[in-house]
Amino acid sequence: MKRVLFFIITVVLPASSIFAQDDAKSWQPTIGITLSPVPAYSITGTDTSFVNAASTSPVLTIRNKSGLGISYSPKFILGGTTPGIFAHVVSLGIEQYDKKIFDYALNYTHYFFTNNKSIPYSPLTNEIYASFNYKKPWLRPALAVDFGFGTDTETSPSSSASDFAVSARVSHELKWKENNVDFSFIPALAVNGGTDNYFSLLNITKYIGSSKNFSNIVKKSNAAARRRNGATTNTGSAFDLNNIELGFESSAEIGSFSIRPEASIYLPVGSSSGTGTSGFWQLCLEYNF
Repeated sequence: MKRVLFFIITVVLPASSIFAQDDAKSWQPTIGITLSPVPAYSITGTDTSFVNAASTSPVLTIRNKSGLGISYSPKFILGGTTPGIFAHVVSLGIEQYDKKIFDYALNYTHYFFTNNKSIPYSPLTNEIYASFNYKKPWLRPALAVDFGFGTDTETSPSSSASDFAVSARVSHELKWKENNVDFSFIPALAVNGGTDNYFSLLNITKYIGSSKNFSNIVKKSNAAARRRNGATTNTGSAFDLNNIELGFESSAEIGSFSIRPEASIYLPVGSSSGTGTSGFWQLCLEYNF
């Protein structure tokens, strides 16, 4: 927690003062809560495996009309060996999702993991994420890139750790209005690739951060648990085409309140992607002041 306070005092507050030079009326706070799965240790006697546990993440965001913003989210696991907070997440960056022709995002995120023993260890405590979505065509192309990095303390001596991921997708948005409620539904088809060296909470690799089968995909971390689950050892960090994603995003907006469910199915491609399909779901509730 001391690291979180230090980060807020030395980075977040100075950044806020810079952003605040804009018209104060343009700033809009948003509160919300996100529900999603996260892998959790399941220990039976001497056997260790993974199950999907529910997690919840309250989110506070302050953003201005230009898209600059700061968010803070504590992440809680509701199951596993030690239910409770497993990470504090602070993000700084710029996002624009209301443009007529394109959407974009560029964010830096820091993960303050609490060493909660319920979830797998991740050395990736920093993330740089960028995405661009071209909205003019009927079938919208989008590209996102993700870079995570940190220090792996499971090695002796400690060593640097990193992962890189890319997602290319096409989607189509359906919008309609009923009884003063604005609805949208966006089905999408994506191809995801990356190095997938470590368990992480990176944006693109949700097929790792939300799946109990992550140990059959990651190449370096949690080696002992991976061996117990029958995964092969792979110490490389080469970029691979990992899966094809079939998914959707949707929303229902009533005034300042919105509900945003989304889900995806990942179909593995190649031997480095593990076996069998995996899934992801997420439900976000938001209120804009």
